[in-house]
Amino acid sequence: MCFDTAAVNTRIHHGTCAEIEMALNKDLIHLPCRHHIFELVLKGVFEVYWPTSSGPNVQFFWTFKNKWNELDKSKFKAGINDSLVNRVLSDSKQVLITLNEENLQFVASPICCPNRASILTGRYQHNHLTLNNSLSGGCNGMEWQRTHEKRTFGTILKNQKNYRTFYAGKYLNEYGTKSAGGPSHVPPGWDWWAGLLGNSKYYNYTLSINGTAKFYSDKTQDYLTDVIAGIAVDFIRSYDDYTQPFLMVLAPPAPHAPFTPALRHNDKFRDVKAKRTPNFNAFTQLDKHWLVRMHPSPLPNEILTKLDFIYRRRWETLLSIDDLVEKIYQTLKLENFLNDTFIIFTSDNGYHIGQFSMPFDKRQLYESDIRVPLLIRGPGIEFSQVTTPVSSVDLFNTILQIAGINGISDGISVLSKNISHDRTLLIEYKGEKSLHHYNTTCTNEFDLNLYGCDKSMACKCQDSANNTYSCIRRFSKQYNNIYCIFDDDEQYIEAYNLNEDQYQMNNIGYKIDNNQEDKFRKHLNIMKKCLGSDCILVS
Repeated sequence: MCFDTAAVNTRIHHGTCAEIEMALNKDLIHLPCRHHIFELVLKGVFEVYWPTSSGPNVQFFWTFKNKWNELDKSKFKAGINDSLVNRVLSDSKQVLITLNEENLQFVASPICCPNRASILTGRYQHNHLTLNNSLSGGCNGMEWQRTHEKRTFGTILKNQKNYRTFYAGKYLNEYGTKSAGGPSHVPPGWDWWAGLLGNSKYYNYTLSINGTAKFYSDKTQDYLTDVIAGIAVDFIRSYDDYTQPFLMVLAPPAPHAPFTPALRHNDKFRDVKAKRTPNFNAFTQLDKHWLVRMHPSPLPNEILTKLDFIYRRRWETLLSIDDLVEKIYQTLKLENFLNDTFIIFTSDNGYHIGQFSMPFDKRQLYESDIRVPLLIRGPGIEFSQVTTPVSSVDLFNTILQIAGINGISDGISVLSKNISHDRTLLIEYKGEKSLHHYNTTCTNEFDLNLYGCDKSMACKCQDSANNTYSCIRRFSKQYNNIYCIFDDDEQYIEAYNLNEDQYQMNNIGYKIDNNQEDKFRKHLNIMKKCLGSDCILVS
């Protein structure tokens, strides 16, 4: 008996069942299912509960168990990481709270620095005033350092609960620049500090190690994700005060550009292509805002090849994140911290690759850009799936609640019993323009109101000064919609009913009735000005 996806049992794709049949020279009973999950659970059960030295005394199962490792698994793809299945099955104390497969965490802003500021402070963009990735836009500027940097969850846990605090990796994009204090500036609240100077790199970068600059080269052992993992492991192993709690923030840039995987992961996904969703490389979407309508649409084939390359390189950079998570998990377990430790896994923004014929980036209001994963593991948390929408601003109160602190922010703890299943969130973005001319040879290169126009990507621009908008995103059992207004000359509107239009192909912003539009505008205006508990908008 074997569980497998029916579509790969034809031997054309060397499905799992086909491989087992050939290895055992037996005809199997096929029970089809989706995403290969059952076959891996079955495999995991055998490996965890019937190791080589034991097991049911049945010849077929004994043969299956011994033949499994002889199969050429490269010829089929699993729908879930089988090492994760093994770990969950083998660790009865594993408890996990996950957002469901639709990824119900939404960013407060679909760009690095503003959303990181929201995570750190629990504030929406209009309250922390980090507007984009530049110093002039509030990214690690003097005003940030004078005010909000002193009120992050790190400073609160350290000052109020005597946490020992640790931060390693990317902080804010402009961190370490001379005008922002250089590498000697260590943000308040962090006992151990290994902050990346500037934006994302993987080799040839500099870390501020507790205020002292240290350069890392292009040697294999200097790969940034691995360095962060090593520093974190050293921190855990050196921790000998079991009476003092600790907080660790690990912020590897992967899979951010320049999409450089570790050498051991090169070409691991050489056959993978960008997802061909219905909105991928779509013809000109005349109902979208002008930046999306830029020609050419669809993109020429030579650009699609480049997008496929970027897509799989991003996947390959994430394999080092898998390694980092595994190292931290195992170290916590070996040092007897695991059962008392909460682990939160998330990201600062989504990403589009080819959607609506936009080459690649974030910054847009669409689901590809505003959804991020969220998983939380910790003592006392039942295994469950959360069906309520969550914002990046909620992580602040979540962390504080874990530490026994009543936080004041624009969000609510994910662990709160009062969190609503019908909730409206705010998403804000302030468009970014170019600070100086770039020699792109694009016809629009001298328009400083445009940003990220790349000749190799048909001169389609990633951003513009008037790509500025505010959205309300509602999710519940009944409603699943987004309503956005741009701060441009047109006051352009985009709105989507995602229950009927999952890929946002049909802008209904100018089709909804007046009463509904009035309600949307009223709620959006409330959220754009909200502060604290007024930002918790529920039905």
